[in-house]
Amino acid sequence: MATFAWPYLANPFFISILLCILIPIAYSFADYKLTWIRSIRSNYYYNERDYYVLGLCIAPTVLGHIGTIWGHYYRAEREFQHSIAKVTTPASIHQKISLWERHIWCGFTVKYWIAVFITVALNVTWFVVPLVNEVPKMVKRSGRVSGVGRAIGDAAGYAIVACTGMLLFLVLRRSMLHAIGFTYSEVIPLHRWVGTAIVGWSTLHAIGYIIYLGNEGRLHSDINFYDVGRGTLNMMGVFAYGAVCLLGIFAIPQVRRRFYVLFLSAHRIFTFIFFVGMVMHIPSPMLYYYILPSMILFLTDRFVPEIIQARNVSPEATCSLNVDADIVRVTFTSPEPMKPYYPGDYITIRIPQIGMIYHPFTIASYWPEDPHSMTLFIRTFENKRLSWTQKLAKTCGKDDKRIRVKVQVDGVYGDRRHDYLNSETMIIFVAGAAITTFMALIKAIAAQIAASSEPLRMQLYLICTFRTRSELHAYGSFLHQITRDPRFTSWLHVEIYVSRPDKPQTLMGAHAHVVKNDIQVPSKSLRKEKKKRFMSLKRTGTFLKRALSGRTVVTSENNEKPAVEPAPAAMMTMSESPESSKKSSMHRSDSVHTVIGLDNISEETEIAKAAGQDSEKNTVTIDEANRGDDFIPKSPTRAMTYHDQPLPTFQAANSTSIATKWAKLDLFLTCFIIFVPLAGWCIARSIPWEGSSNWCPSSKTRGTYVTANCRWTYSMIPGAIQFFLAGIIGYLGIVLARVALTRRGSDVEKGLPYPDFATEDERLATEDGNWDEGDVVYSRGRLDVKKAVQEFVLAGVGSKDKGNGLVSVFGGGPDGFVDMVEKHCKNANWSVDFHRETWAP
Repeated sequence: MATFAWPYLANPFFISILLCILIPIAYSFADYKLTWIRSIRSNYYYNERDYYVLGLCIAPTVLGHIGTIWGHYYRAEREFQHSIAKVTTPASIHQKISLWERHIWCGFTVKYWIAVFITVALNVTWFVVPLVNEVPKMVKRSGRVSGVGRAIGDAAGYAIVACTGMLLFLVLRRSMLHAIGFTYSEVIPLHRWVGTAIVGWSTLHAIGYIIYLGNEGRLHSDINFYDVGRGTLNMMGVFAYGAVCLLGIFAIPQVRRRFYVLFLSAHRIFTFIFFVGMVMHIPSPMLYYYILPSMILFLTDRFVPEIIQARNVSPEATCSLNVDADIVRVTFTSPEPMKPYYPGDYITIRIPQIGMIYHPFTIASYWPEDPHSMTLFIRTFENKRLSWTQKLAKTCGKDDKRIRVKVQVDGVYGDRRHDYLNSETMIIFVAGAAITTFMALIKAIAAQIAASSEPLRMQLYLICTFRTRSELHAYGSFLHQITRDPRFTSWLHVEIYVSRPDKPQTLMGAHAHVVKNDIQVPSKSLRKEKKKRFMSLKRTGTFLKRALSGRTVVTSENNEKPAVEPAPAAMMTMSESPESSKKSSMHRSDSVHTVIGLDNISEETEIAKAAGQDSEKNTVTIDEANRGDDFIPKSPTRAMTYHDQPLPTFQAANSTSIATKWAKLDLFLTCFIIFVPLAGWCIARSIPWEGSSNWCPSSKTRGTYVTANCRWTYSMIPGAIQFFLAGIIGYLGIVLARVALTRRGSDVEKGLPYPDFATEDERLATEDGNWDEGDVVYSRGRLDVKKAVQEFVLAGVGSKDKGNGLVSVFGGGPDGFVDMVEKHCKNANWSVDFHRETWAP
């Protein structure tokens, strides 16, 4: 049975962050009565309103954000270690996913629906309370029709302003909400719905005032540009309403996904127009109070992660395009260990020569394997003319020819709690490039299992589907290891499906070796026939590269010289015959690498050990085997299997000290960007901008135009100072960080900030893409999700009588695929916790 037990309630950090969220929420419920109904001493200089906002809104918000940086991201290493340790810990009632974290209606969690309830309650309060208070006054002043229309317009206008502050808070990538269990993917829908509410309130505001002004006969005289008073102010409101309507149109899911870059550019431009138009429409210093707390956090959220990565990641990355699979591989490097990133984390990148928009991508690499690098696999969409990924593909060349590109990195972002690791069984349905979301997670689980002395608890099922064998090849090294290495196969159950045939040009491309059935390894007696067989391919200028299996590498004991002479038939793929499928060789740079079957080497090693012989003497190359049984190798060789390749953990890679170093810099930058601009705002609020006469408090006697000028001055100048001061600090911080990285790069080993291609090729040749597609078992045809789910149900996985929270199901990939997985999980009446991992923007 599920439990609502909340281990967070005993956590002082969680309680303090929760209070920092609840205090501003409570203030928002009472705001209208506190500061609009009761009289305020002054609208211009420091007044009671400032003290309320600073004490009950800004202070809790700032302290909560700093506490989040310290207690949540600063302890990211501790959080991850606590979560990953549960993989080898026997399940208990405290490890089961609580009701707070359970996914219920529409695939969202209980905590999400609580947040929805609070948001709806706030919106209703912001509209109803002003309406109830204003209707009697306005009806008495202007009559029934005009009074009700104006009261509706005023109440909707107040709701617009209040929602604006919440809108920015819900788009933060490092938020207090994340510290209490929310993820960015859970918060973003709230941001969209609040934006929809602003469009609705704006429409109601316009309708209310059109009724009021039309009934009073002032519609034309009060909305124009020639009236220096109210007419001009209302025209600014018209511009703001037009901007918010365009924001709503571009945010429609079908438009947003099809024209994402256009949506993002328009989103920023029209948001700026909306903010400026709103402030100039009702120029009151009090309006900026609603925006200020979220604006402080928004600027900090945008600048600090980019400064960290400018100090951390080299400004040039290497990229290459796998033409057959339509996948771009981008690798970032650093002269020193990078800030640790964890499974499921993502970064946003911008390539100036392609565009100025940041695009998010999940990190595919596993940090402990190489703390100096970070890798992305990016699926291209060639059927879209405005596709950013297609422009990236053209930039990165063809046929795996890597080039360098200027890249700016923002992040790392992600879910720090990893509560899904509480489950005893995890089932992952993944389509195509979405597998990168889970690559680091699977490696982290395997490393934890290998390093722990506790018995194995978790069972994980990975069911993935790819379009073509070429796409399968792009992730071949990873798929080969998890299906062959006993450290994975003992707990990881993999099913792979390939739904479509390869593209025709694949047979003649750089990855032709993946088509095993079309290119076979000829025997020794067929050398002449082999030359004729490949003659047509040679005429095309195509160089057939053979793939290194990666299962077992046989090299010379002395790495300086090759153990044997290079084989003339080195550029070949695996044969279909059982004998030849276990033999292949490759000559690369200064050494000969020979690959043989894992089963072969395991059997030979065991036989050698039983005979008391050295297994190194029992491994020979294909050319050696073809020379006859009496051939004696020139020097002994050494067989390496997956058992000889360690699975490093975060602790083994010294992640704690590295994470602490970067977290301290993060905390310092956060405090600096928050408090210095905020101090500038407070100072600007205390300055009498109209001079020594201080006549603005009595400006009502001077007319609407003078009053508007005074309000514009005292609302916009302090806000502009705060905004531009934070911007100057942020951009200056980025420049200084890049200078520091350049100096640091000159002090470290040559080739780290800008690695030599030959050196990197040597490393990548044994890690990525160097395998034979035939070594990974897959099924032809489409993945039948319904059938797969039914098989789990029949096997008793996710049975309701075993209680909730023991099984987690992930759906990763395009929205349509994830929707299908979620639908079949619901139809099966399955007692599982479902998670959505989609790349749809």
